[in-house]
Amino acid sequence: MTSPTYLLGRRLSLSRHHSACLASLPLRSSSLAYFSSSSAATQVSSASSPSAFQKSANQTNSSQSNSNSTSNRRISLKPSTAVALTTASLLSGYCLGTRHTEDIHALQKDRALPSGELRGCCSCDSPDASKPQQDTPLPWQLTEPQKELPSKLSKIVGREHVLDGTRQTSKTSAFLKGTRLGRGAALCIVQPGSLREAVDCLKAIVDADCVVIPQGANTGLTGGSVPRNNTPDTRPPTILSLKRLTTHFPIDDGQRVLCLAGCGISTLATSISTWFPDRESHSILGSTFLNPTTAAGIAFGSGGVYLRKGPARTDRALYCKVSRNKFGENEITVVNTLGVEGLEDSDFVEHSGEDAIGALDVYAKDVQQGYRRVMAKSSDSKFGNAKSSDSDYQNKVCENTGEVSRYNADTSGEDCNRSEGKVLILATVHDTFPAPTKKRVFWVSFPDMETTLKFRREVCLNDPKDLPISCEYLDRDSVDIIDRSGRILTYMIRFLGMGDLMGYLWRVKCMIEGMPFSWAPLICDKTLHVLNNWVPEAIPSKFMKAGREWDHHAMVAVGDFGDGSLDCFMERLDAF
Repeated sequence: MTSPTYLLGRRLSLSRHHSACLASLPLRSSSLAYFSSSSAATQVSSASSPSAFQKSANQTNSSQSNSNSTSNRRISLKPSTAVALTTASLLSGYCLGTRHTEDIHALQKDRALPSGELRGCCSCDSPDASKPQQDTPLPWQLTEPQKELPSKLSKIVGREHVLDGTRQTSKTSAFLKGTRLGRGAALCIVQPGSLREAVDCLKAIVDADCVVIPQGANTGLTGGSVPRNNTPDTRPPTILSLKRLTTHFPIDDGQRVLCLAGCGISTLATSISTWFPDRESHSILGSTFLNPTTAAGIAFGSGGVYLRKGPARTDRALYCKVSRNKFGENEITVVNTLGVEGLEDSDFVEHSGEDAIGALDVYAKDVQQGYRRVMAKSSDSKFGNAKSSDSDYQNKVCENTGEVSRYNADTSGEDCNRSEGKVLILATVHDTFPAPTKKRVFWVSFPDMETTLKFRREVCLNDPKDLPISCEYLDRDSVDIIDRSGRILTYMIRFLGMGDLMGYLWRVKCMIEGMPFSWAPLICDKTLHVLNNWVPEAIPSKFMKAGREWDHHAMVAVGDFGDGSLDCFMERLDAF
């Protein structure tokens, strides 16, 4: 009886005896398989007689017996020798690890990072600035409600969405450690999956008398969304992460968009360009590949380089406030200024169990599941006619007075603007903007600051009706830093884009930096810095030449919106 054997795709019918002999051929005979299939078949056919196979099998058995006798000669160590080698190995590892820790501390002495608090320009020279950050013991004396809080939150959002924040691990470091600075421990980390769950979690945290830290994508450079354990407040903090609330959808025929708190600005920009190719979202520059959330832009203030759009802000939002009643008890108030038809507070009967949070949760779930819904519209009410962008910024920034025209601490408007965690933002409405039909970017270098300010005043901010898209100032140090340490990142953004892949690589970097090793916080940055000079210059040579010869630079993006703004800018630039 024969069994089929396949060799490089060709089927050969061999007896079971022949197949067994073929399987026992020595390894060197397998070199025949690297020829073409026809030559391989010829080689096998020439050895197809039983005697040939038997002879090969005998040779194979002889070689196998020799190899077995060789493998039986094992090297044996005395127990004392094994113990000595093990001890020497552990001692060497300990010495190397201690030396590396000392090197890390010595290196961090020169890494003066701001504390996140108000400081003068010379605070980096203070004695405490050079000291490496040390883990501080947790000052919490937990009460019974605080001990029961993690289990209560697990019942609201599910056990898999509640993490232990008392220890920093590779899983929790993304929540407990800031991108550039700031870190601490928290009682727990909770990630609600709906607006209702977010409000219920907030109530449970407040009732347990814990500090609430709302958190988006935790991509900020100031550490404002991570806990600090060296504060006088001894209440345990709880991180309320809104990462899972990512739903967003257009309203008013694409003139505006409604976003839940966890919607990323990069995700939003991609969606709007897909839905409405002639329009774009607010934030399309800066650290968009990190995909920070739209709610964080409202809470902390983003978009400082935008001249036509202004910084991120809106008076149309759904958010929660915590206040105290006359008995000294904490109360949570839901404020609804979305101004959307069907989501106004007046659209629901009081004490009916229905409200804007539940209705928006249903709408968001339908969007997530792909159900087609009639596009929502703004209501004809006070909130429906409120601002969903800083529409006055164009006039304000062109005043050129001695006062600051734009600053992050501008808390005018609804409480959600520049709230910095003082309220819990659940959803916001934002304007979309016409996309330019043509766009040009200029690099302008200046010999001194006076000329730079004159260019800003006479060319960029001459007329609020034809402002550039954006204008960003760079000094010589900025150009040097990009060239000395940012080449690899620049090329990655150039070839990989600003989408999900870059965000995934950034999360991997943050996970590595959160590992419990002394070398972990700096290994990625040190590797990129060491390999930087192996990569060609990312900035074109003509810009690098200007960057080395001049001290002040401006990158100006100008677009054509059908109103002649590009031509007007070019005329002012030529005249300057």
